[in-house]
Formats: sequence, structure tokens, C-alpha cells
Amino acid sequence: MQREQAVQREQAVQQLLRTRARAVRERDRAAFLATVDPRARELRARQAAVFAALEQVPLGSWEYVLDAGTAEPADEALDRRYGRGAWWAPAVVLRYALEGFDPRPVEVDHHLTFVRRGGRWLLAADDDFARRGRPTPRALWDRGPVVAVRSGGVLVLGHPGQQRLVREVAGTAAAAVPRVTRVWGRWSERAVVVVPDDGRELAGLLGDEGELSRLAAVAVAELRGGRDEHDPTGERVLVNPQTFSRLGPLGRRVVLTHELTHVATRRASGPAVPAWLAEGLADVVGYSGLDLPRSVTAADLRREVRAGRAPMRLPTEADFAGDSPRLSSSYPAAELAVRLLERRHGRPAVLRLYRELGARRGVTPEQALVEGLRRLGTTPEAFTAAWRADMQRQLG
Repeated sequence: MQREQAVQREQAVQQLLRTRARAVRERDRAAFLATVDPRARELRARQAAVFAALEQVPLGSWEYVLDAGTAEPADEALDRRYGRGAWWAPAVVLRYALEGFDPRPVEVDHHLTFVRRGGRWLLAADDDFARRGRPTPRALWDRGPVVAVRSGGVLVLGHPGQQRLVREVAGTAAAAVPRVTRVWGRWSERAVVVVPDDGRELAGLLGDEGELSRLAAVAVAELRGGRDEHDPTGERVLVNPQTFSRLGPLGRRVVLTHELTHVATRRASGPAVPAWLAEGLADVVGYSGLDLPRSVTAADLRREVRAGRAPMRLPTEADFAGDSPRLSSSYPAAELAVRLLERRHGRPAVLRLYRELGARRGVTPEQALVEGLRRLGTTPEAFTAAWRADMQRQLG
């Protein structure tokens, strides 16, 4: 393609993307759909549904960033579908922010195909490259109508069929915010919670086909372009509706407080924060203000200890995976470890250790932990032994 034609194509697609973004922000349905190829009837129907679903979503910004220098290579199948030289699939990033909740825009790679029709460039597809492992991610609003409920500093997004659960989650999460602050200290006190329809939709939102049925909720964030863990975007708590709904009010309170603790601590976290410290602290906050017996909070771990199968080491990241056979016992094991640190050194020292480890760079996580525990007057080996002895005393 000649240079002049390439420049004209880039300018035309850039203008189309600006039109689409402005149409979303200004709620101009006709302008939005006018950017879609009329021959792509299925795409047009989905785009109309997406536009309608965004109505209740409080958008602070919405724009597309085009990288004309990065594009899909020549493809015979697409040449047959659209015509040789009549299609183009450059790199496009959607940047959006939820008003009042995203301090920086979330960035999502979109794999789009544009086609030339009668001298115009239009959007023809968003799934041509899915089979090659490059699908365009489907957000909640790509999957059906969206309802939004705000309560205090919490925004909950879900589908109309889950409206009752959405309202309940909003109230429970809003009540959890001050509990997190009382333990952790200052944070944004803002959180977005997403309630999908079912576990399958949860897996799609997470991009994770692993075992999720045992997880009641999970906190996630985006790190793009090698950005530091201290500067995440798109922090969300995603609820697993079936598992979450089986919990009583107390369990739901604990789960949401736990996950909001991950949101609060995200910017102080880093690769040197061990999983047992992150999850254990979140459980300590989750159970704050409650006086529950270990037979309730550590039932599975208690059975293991009494059967002579007490864990030999502190839980690792793998122990908290949805398919881990030790999942249900790893959380109370981590909580016991953090509570032991608190009893020995005080909560301020535990929070200081967390922040110090989260800030460490240039050393291995193992070395960072050695140095952090040394400042508390112990070693990983000595602390592990003390934790196992404490576990036997409390649960044996």
C-alpha cells in the first residue's frame, strides 16, 4: 500500500475511534452504531446491546488509542472475507475509567478488524483473532444489561437478574470499608465490586478457566507495560454468586472485608510480600470485631492438626489457588501466623513489615523476608517452628 493511502487509512480509523468514544461519552446511540459495518449484522446487534448496557455505568472517561505501527499480518481467510487490501487490524487499546473510582484509566487490548466500504472505514469484527489466542475481552457490559448500585464509597455492578444480591453486596461492602481502615490505616476507601450471573461468567471476566467454585470472591487489578505493583489500575472485587450466596450474613461480611483489605493494601504490596502474610492479614481484618471459635474459623485445619497432618511450612501462593487441596486450611493457617506476629511484636510492627516487604526491590522474596524478620528478632525457620507450636496449642 502506498504511503499516502496508509496515512489516509490511519486518519480515517482514528477518526472513527474518536467518534465511537465521543458517542459513548455523550450517549449518542446513532453515532455509535454508524461506525459499524452494516453487513456485520451480528456485530451490530451486539454493539447496540453493549451501548444500552453502559447506560447505568458511571464513566469518567472512555477513549481508544490506536497504534498504527502494530497490526495483524496478511491473512488469506480475511482477504476472502473482506477483500484484499480492504481490511486492516491495527492494535487498539480501550482506555476507560469509572468516575470517582479509577484514579487512572483501565487499559484493555481490543483486537478489532476495520473494513473499507464505499470509501469509508468501518468496524467489521471484534473476534476475528479469537481462535489465534487474541480475543477481545468481554467486560460485564459486553455480557448483558448492567445495573449499578452505590453505597458509601462502594460501587457494585451486576446484571438485572442479580439486583437483590447486588444491593446486599453494596450494603455489606460499604459497612466493611471502615473496618479495613481501622486496621490498615489510610487508603482511598473506594471500591468497585462486580457481581456476574454465575461462575462461568466469573471465569470469563477473570480470563481464568481454572477451579473457581470454592472461591466466594476475589480481588484483582491490572498491571500493564511492566508498571510497578504499587501503581495498579482497574482494582475490582469479583463475587462468585453461587458460592457467595451459600454463605450466611456473617460469612459474607468476612469475605467482603477480606477482599477489600486486598484492595486497600494493593499499592503497598509487591512480589516480596509472602502469600501467607497477605492472606493472613486480610483474614485478620475480615474477622475483626468478631469473637468466633476456632472450631468455626479453622475447622478443616483443626481436623488436620488433630489427625497428625499439621502443615510443616507456611502457606505459599499455590496453596491459595482455587484447585488447591489445602485451600480451606491455608487461610486459617495464614491468619494464625499473622496473629502470632501481632502478639509477639504488636500490630504496628506487622503493618510495618508488610509495607517494608512490599517496597523491596532488587532482592529475592526469600531474602527480603529473612531481612524483615531479622528486624523483628527472628528468622523464617524460628518463626515457622513457633507458628507450628502455636497451631498445636490452639487446635490440637
